[in-house]
Amino acid sequence: MGGWVSRAPAAWIAVKLVLIGACLLGTNRLLAERVAHIGLQPGLAVFAAVWLLCIVTMLVLAFHARTPARVVWSAIFFLGSTFTLSHALIVSRHLGLIEFEQLLGLIGFAHNLKGFHDAQILQAVAWSALGVIAINLPPWLAPPNSPSLLRWPQRNPGLLQLLPVVAIGAILYLRGGEGSNGFPGQYTTAAFAGVLGAEKVLAPPAPEREDIALPHLGQRPFRHIVLVMDESVRGDYVDLNVEDGVETGLRPLGTALANFGIAASTANCSATSNASVRYGVTRDSYLKDLQLNPSFWRYAARAGYRTVYIDAQRHDGKLQNFMDPREVGEIDEFVQVGTAFAPDAKDIEAGRLLNRVLLRDRPSFTYVNKMGCHFPYEGKYPTANTLYSPTMSRAFVSKETDDGSGYRQAENAEQRWRQVNSYRNCLAWNTRGFFREALANVDLSDTLIVYTADHGQNFHEDGSPGEQTHCTIGTASPGEGRIPLATITRNAELSPLLRDAARRNHDRGSAFNVYPTLLALMGYGPPAAGANFEADLLGTLPEDNTRFLSTYFVRFGREPVWNSIGRTTQLRDGLQRVLADDRHASSEDSGAASGAP
Repeated sequence: MGGWVSRAPAAWIAVKLVLIGACLLGTNRLLAERVAHIGLQPGLAVFAAVWLLCIVTMLVLAFHARTPARVVWSAIFFLGSTFTLSHALIVSRHLGLIEFEQLLGLIGFAHNLKGFHDAQILQAVAWSALGVIAINLPPWLAPPNSPSLLRWPQRNPGLLQLLPVVAIGAILYLRGGEGSNGFPGQYTTAAFAGVLGAEKVLAPPAPEREDIALPHLGQRPFRHIVLVMDESVRGDYVDLNVEDGVETGLRPLGTALANFGIAASTANCSATSNASVRYGVTRDSYLKDLQLNPSFWRYAARAGYRTVYIDAQRHDGKLQNFMDPREVGEIDEFVQVGTAFAPDAKDIEAGRLLNRVLLRDRPSFTYVNKMGCHFPYEGKYPTANTLYSPTMSRAFVSKETDDGSGYRQAENAEQRWRQVNSYRNCLAWNTRGFFREALANVDLSDTLIVYTADHGQNFHEDGSPGEQTHCTIGTASPGEGRIPLATITRNAELSPLLRDAARRNHDRGSAFNVYPTLLALMGYGPPAAGANFEADLLGTLPEDNTRFLSTYFVRFGREPVWNSIGRTTQLRDGLQRVLADDRHASSEDSGAASGAP
């Protein structure tokens, strides 16, 4: 080979090749599954050709003497393979372009993985680090001096790495954003970034948002209107909808409460769900609506309400859920619960902040983004307030971590039950505490509160593999879209109307219906026939209204994926199935302990 390699012992070369091979196999765990899925067809030859291109270009880099190129690309490979392998170990699925884009939008919440998925992330880091060592381990090959067709790639190993990136990017474009499954994670993430970056650069300027489309009727039915968006609250796990559900503190409100039952979220991920509600997207044109529709802030301001945003998740002005500085400019009071409050105190403080707003005389529209119960569940309630046990154990390093016990480790009902119990403890503490503080001494005759959540949770009650609780791309579990939906008011005129609407539309509601409902209750007139609005909750909703999106952002001709939250007879089976499994396991354990056959 010449240079270093020709003078190096064959054993050194063999060790380097074995380490590179081990890294490629170790970081691409779903390769065999992908090959089996493709089968013996021409597509397998294309798949093999791309893999061969990736291996050859990586070997050229690994044996090249140019240190900067090796260091830069080994760092890119490390990040890419860590990302893809972590995803595969956690959700047992390939990382695709849409998943990658979705996860980039959630990068600010990466700390939530700590403790919950430590084992998978550490394993991915270890395998990826092996690749960094292998690529930078001698021997290396000095660039040849003789002219040949191979001279350019041998002298430019860094640029050579772009060939597989471009090849995978081309496949993504030709296959409607798909087709990358099974390719080396070292290159796929770079291809994803390239495709998304090119799309952003080539995209036309964002259009101006449309103006308010409805006339205001001149009167505000309520002095204060509040939308409480809880985090990761599953509708069939709370007492509003199941007898054994977690106590929310809302049922004692009696006739002030209008419970619409289990509703469907707009999507199964926080960013898309929250933004969809804020901009009132419709099912038929949700991507266009997300760009063009005016926010509910603008409607509230036009109706004479002071706009208030209370965020219990982020701090120091950091934005999330596709909120940008332009939207922040539409908000009169932007309030975030700071780091001085521990995770188990953030919703309590958010409730106090809301209470101060509701005790004012000035009309207000407030949007509350609760801390809620995104994983990790431990650390979001005090141990002294444990209502359901046994729970997941929490590690000593942080109030937000636990031992990572999840469904991959849940080999029996007890381990699964620990995760569900931690989740229920989190729900009980954060929901009851928030409403206790928020409603203290509030005149509900002049106040309306709409309570819902961004998405549900998948606890894999059906035994499905993986540990992903939400944000699934493609076909998703019904539990990821099941959310609570209720209104709270003692307004003499509208409270009976809302209760009647809740009875009529029980288990038929959707987060798509929240935006038009808020506008109607701000005092806006009904939209004209054919206008770009979903139906509000006060009318009669169709039975097939409860679908949610799991594949939200689509491009290159790909179709969105809609999912049902289940039939009426299935809506309350989630918690009940877990309870039944726990009772069954308990009875078996008791029988074994007593020596029963």
